[in-house]
Amino acid sequence: MLFCSVLNALKQISMALTKTRLRVPSSLYPYSLRFFKFYSSSTPTSVEDVEAGEADAIGKPTIAALSPQETEIAEKFHALIKDHHRKNPSPDPNLAPPSPNFTIPSLSLDFSKISAVHSISPSLVRHVIDRCGGVRHGIPLLQSLSFFNWATTLPDFAPSPDPYNEMVDLAGKLRHFDLAWHLIDQMKARDVEVSLETFSILIRRYVRAGLAAEAVHAFNRMEDYGCVPDKIAFSIVIGCLCRKRRADEAQAFFDKLKNKFEPDVILYTSLINGWCRAHNISEAERVFKEMKMAGIKPNVYTYTIVIDALCRCGQITRAHDVFAEMIDVGCEPNSITFNNLMRVHVKAGRTEKVLQVYNQMKRLGCAADTITYNFLIETHCRDDNLDEAVKVLNLMVKKGNVPDPSSFNTIFKCIEKLGDVNAAHRMYAKMKDLKCMPNTVTYNILMRMFAGTKSTDMVLKLKKEMDENEVEPNVNTYRILIMMYCGMGHWNNAYKFFKEMIEEKCLKPSMPLYESVLEQLRKAEQLKKHEELVEKMVDRGFVTRPL
Repeated sequence: MLFCSVLNALKQISMALTKTRLRVPSSLYPYSLRFFKFYSSSTPTSVEDVEAGEADAIGKPTIAALSPQETEIAEKFHALIKDHHRKNPSPDPNLAPPSPNFTIPSLSLDFSKISAVHSISPSLVRHVIDRCGGVRHGIPLLQSLSFFNWATTLPDFAPSPDPYNEMVDLAGKLRHFDLAWHLIDQMKARDVEVSLETFSILIRRYVRAGLAAEAVHAFNRMEDYGCVPDKIAFSIVIGCLCRKRRADEAQAFFDKLKNKFEPDVILYTSLINGWCRAHNISEAERVFKEMKMAGIKPNVYTYTIVIDALCRCGQITRAHDVFAEMIDVGCEPNSITFNNLMRVHVKAGRTEKVLQVYNQMKRLGCAADTITYNFLIETHCRDDNLDEAVKVLNLMVKKGNVPDPSSFNTIFKCIEKLGDVNAAHRMYAKMKDLKCMPNTVTYNILMRMFAGTKSTDMVLKLKKEMDENEVEPNVNTYRILIMMYCGMGHWNNAYKFFKEMIEEKCLKPSMPLYESVLEQLRKAEQLKKHEELVEKMVDRGFVTRPL
């Protein structure tokens, strides 16, 4: 099969590049493993996973690991940046830097103290910038830019595209595209290679910001920087547009250039995916038919995407017809195909249908994956059948599948509903034994449960562990903590966590939460702190000052 031959070739290339310590940009779609991973079953299975930020399907290039010594140095730089940002939070996190060459003299002095005794490599700089942009809220842009400008102008700093690409990505993430273009111009002026990876990062960020025309414009400007647009670059634009539901723009772009870049199964599959994600099944089926008429055979991913879209829009019978066609033409379904058939029944609470799909999967000799087992766990938990859910978890481990936070989060929610604190302790111990790292949702469920049983010590223990594991808290985390302290009448702790939430994490609180803290401050006659809190909320644009 075409897919198998491409996959085997990719594995050989990947092994060869690993030996030579070269890195293939993960954005070299379509001929990259990441494209196929995109159609894997790693889709979040619950609303809570989306809350934790697991729904972001467009990944970044993998950054090469640093040596232990470089990791320690990178942590020192990152600590300086975080500390400066904490003491000097930007009132407007979307405010553009005053200048692309912006530096913070006091920080540059601190950075120089470290570089006086340690050499600074491009990979170290990229790692630090990546860490700075890794948080969902409160990104220290000014401090990161200051660090980048300081590092790249060091006399002995080796010219490398890596730090520039990372800074372009950070600028694009915060929608400072003028800064991103300045960085690319700077690369050209300094004879630093502007590669396909650089433009794929920029295009991806434009698309994520909803700026499809600008993404196409970036593609058209590639040659200005010595980067020839080829089929891979063409595919990157199509893929990014489709993943962000910009199917109209993707189709127009495809139609305009398809005679220049010969379409293949991956390009067509990407287009079909785009129309499916845009909830336009008729267009998806039109492209699906056009693909077959052009003599391009759909692969397992093509069929799986169409089946998934039909299931999601309630066309279950049509989905099974496409599944039957898939079997008839000899295209073997995988676990993702079955998961898509199963999902619609899981969400509708049809336990019997879920088990029917699972049994069919076993009859055809298709091995279940983590998502399959997660769906079975969710099905049993919906029925409040905790024992069966735990049996599925144990079977999953026995079969060699690695549970993820979703596997446990569903069980924890069931335990919370049943009010079994001891079961929560046992399951959390099991999670640790299996080396499954809790995520934000895990901590929120457990903290909410223990707060409800007045186990303040356990709540604080979990928050401490969360911080130590660098798991990012969200609005729900702070709501649990603040409301717990408000309920206890501890205004000082409620005030402390509220300040941390809006100042350090730049999270917008709900009005009921804000009013609860203000009420506690009034009751404690802390009128100065009451006024300070109102000022902070007004300054950040979270509220307007009452007349």
